[in-house]
Order: sequence, then structure tokens, then C-alpha cells
Amino acid sequence: MAELGIDTASQTIALAVLEGERVLAERGWRLETTASRELLAGIDELLRDAGIERDAVEAIAVNVGPGAYTGLRSGVATAQGLALGLGVPLAGVARLEADAFPHVAPGVPVVAVHDAGRSGLAWAAYVPCDAPEAGPPEPLGPPRLDTAEDCARLAPARALWCGEITDELRRAREAAGRSGDTDAEASENVRSAADLVRLARLHRAYTDPAAVDVIYLRPPSIGARADRR
Repeated sequence: MAELGIDTASQTIALAVLEGERVLAERGWRLETTASRELLAGIDELLRDAGIERDAVEAIAVNVGPGAYTGLRSGVATAQGLALGLGVPLAGVARLEADAFPHVAPGVPVVAVHDAGRSGLAWAAYVPCDAPEAGPPEPLGPPRLDTAEDCARLAPARALWCGEITDELRRAREAAGRSGDTDAEASENVRSAADLVRLARLHRAYTDPAAVDVIYLRPPSIGARADRR
């Protein structure tokens, strides 16, 4: 079963195709124009790298945010169109959970952060699943949109932080006396499109493509530019 992962939640596009636990191919690049212009060509190149045709894809997982409005909409719309055209299910995977997923380990809460610009910081905290069988990370609460100061005040103590860790957030954590915190290593603080597929499986989230939509922590303004949300 070949499964395709699509991530357009930031200025870096990430794609992966998996067969079971084997990653057949991965691609990532920084947008030069728009996701709507570059994404389909990138998917075709990915599938060529994997040595499979489009009709070999049996499920698709897509990042549904929060993130850049235009990029997310393009990614979800493209994933829906592919899924409908191929007659396969689609899963929406949350960006913050995907950021936290590779870092979750017993005894240390993980705080994933997205810099939402003037809207503040989108963040959520996770711990390992406590079910007998392996499961997805357990959220300690719903995703929030806060100032850096409130994020530093409300996040669990002695956490590992990942995602878009801004200088403002570092200063806020220092001011809050959070000396027990650590940041993910830069080389490991990279969201993987393959992890979207893994999380879709863990959540058993594959569903009707029409049921998948973008996550907004604050509704976008009508006619606004593609500000990050």
C-alpha cells in the first residue's frame, strides 16, 4: 500500500511516499512562487523517484495547519483533488502534532510552536500515549494562540520545545524563569511528510476527502493577504 504525505503548512514544501514502513522517496524545497503552481509537479517528481505511478497511491495524508493560509488551502485542495480522482481516502493531520511527534518520549512534555506573526504564537503540548498499544501523542490541551509571554507562562514545566522557536519566545521563557526547558536540535527540528502518513495511520484518520479541512485558530480575514494564522 503506497501512501502519500503532503505538507504545505510553511514556505518549505515537504512530500513523501511510503510503502508500509519503508519510505520510497522524499522531496522538500522552499517555495519560489506559490504552492498551487509547484505542488503537482513536485508530486509527479516524487512518484518518479519512488518508481510508481499515481494510480499506485492508495491513501493520502495532508497537513491541515495551523499555518500559512494560501499554502494550506492549496495543499488541502490538491490533496482532495488527487484523492477524489484516484478514489482513495484522505487524512488531515495537525501541524503542531506533526512537529511534536518525533520528539515525544516518556517523562518530558513536548511543546510545539508555530510563529503566527502579528497573531502571536500557535502552540500545543504533548506527552506519549498511555494506551497499552502504541498510539499517537496525547495532547495536554487544545492548540492555543497566545502571546510569547502567555505561552511561556502556560506551557508545562521542563519541556522540550520544537517548531518555530522565535527569539521573542526565548526571551519570554528566560523572563519566566524556565531554566529547565530545552530546545530540539536544529538538525532534528524538521517536520517530516512521512510522519504525516504515520500519524494518519495511528489516528486511523483516513476518511472521505470532502470531510478534510484546514485548522484555523483565528478565522482569516476575507480578502486579506496570505498572513500566517
